[in-house]
Amino acid sequence: MSLVERWQWSARHTAASAGELTGEGYVTAQHLAQAWRRRYPGLLTDNRHDYLFKYLNDRRSTSSFRAYTEGLFRAQAQDQDIPNASDEKLLTPYKFCPAWTKDVEQNNETTSYQLIFESKQEYRDMINNISLRLGFNYEIDKESIKRMYQMCRYNKAWDIAQISPWCAAFTKSDLQRLEYAEDLETYYKYGYGSPINQKLGCGLVKDMFDFFQHQIESGDIPQQPRANIYFTDAPTLLLTLTSLGAHRQVTPLTGDNYRTQVQQRKWVTSTVAPYNANLAAVLYKCDPNSNYQIQEKYQVLFLENEQQMVLDNCRVGLCDWSLVKQKYGNTSSCDMQFCNAANTLSSLFGISLALLSFVVRYISV
Repeated sequence: MSLVERWQWSARHTAASAGELTGEGYVTAQHLAQAWRRRYPGLLTDNRHDYLFKYLNDRRSTSSFRAYTEGLFRAQAQDQDIPNASDEKLLTPYKFCPAWTKDVEQNNETTSYQLIFESKQEYRDMINNISLRLGFNYEIDKESIKRMYQMCRYNKAWDIAQISPWCAAFTKSDLQRLEYAEDLETYYKYGYGSPINQKLGCGLVKDMFDFFQHQIESGDIPQQPRANIYFTDAPTLLLTLTSLGAHRQVTPLTGDNYRTQVQQRKWVTSTVAPYNANLAAVLYKCDPNSNYQIQEKYQVLFLENEQQMVLDNCRVGLCDWSLVKQKYGNTSSCDMQFCNAANTLSSLFGISLALLSFVVRYISV
């Protein structure tokens, strides 16, 4: 605990810099662009007209855009007039949906399961153990525990080479319980726990489908842009994953089933939406090949944090176009008029940190 005793707040972390991308985050965004370029050298070219970038009108998102394009175009980035636009409604739909604000964000039911879990003996034992570990003869309040948990993560983001003193306050078991409490919050606020979320997250899914549909209808005539790359935040990423049907739980997360969910749950916010999280969809034009179970001309590969995404009825992230069309092609289901409707779905059935999310679309020739 001596590390905690010697810890001091860094003067460089001020309210003015709170909205900035960290130095580590800037470098990571550059490296991410370079990694994708190495993966798809025929697609991610030096031609700026092959791209359309969209981002939020804030400092973190614009810094991510700048870092990513520097990684993509290298020294040429400063001289390129790169096609880009700010699209707040597409990239943060929850901010423009009064129904979601009322029925989810401001609804006490949304956090009810989290509060149930935090009232359990195993969570209270965690608080007691942390308090004793830090040398207190009384229990620290849970909000202070959560602040230390956040400081552990933020310190690591600010200086990845150093061990945060605040992380020393927690054991692996403590972190698992804190993580589960956070997962209960995001599951109901942005995931499958609230029915409205799947509808709200469909904007980027519809945008992906429309882009691919246009490429397919164009046949062998190359279309520009060839890649749409978007920068958004953690809530929108989670809403989009929900609309895609990724990380769906057979058994909903609740405040009572921690023991059965701790090792096997699919909805784990820290791995689904870490810093610089990314989501990609890649359109391929293929020659049917029974040896590789390729039956259709067009295939879509879904990637999450550079790994193949697990989706129902797909092969390690690779989905037939007919399946994609069946699941995501009903554009009428993405009507956002419900956001302003008087009667909405309000019942429940079952970090947030700004970060990078993008969708890449590719057609091979």
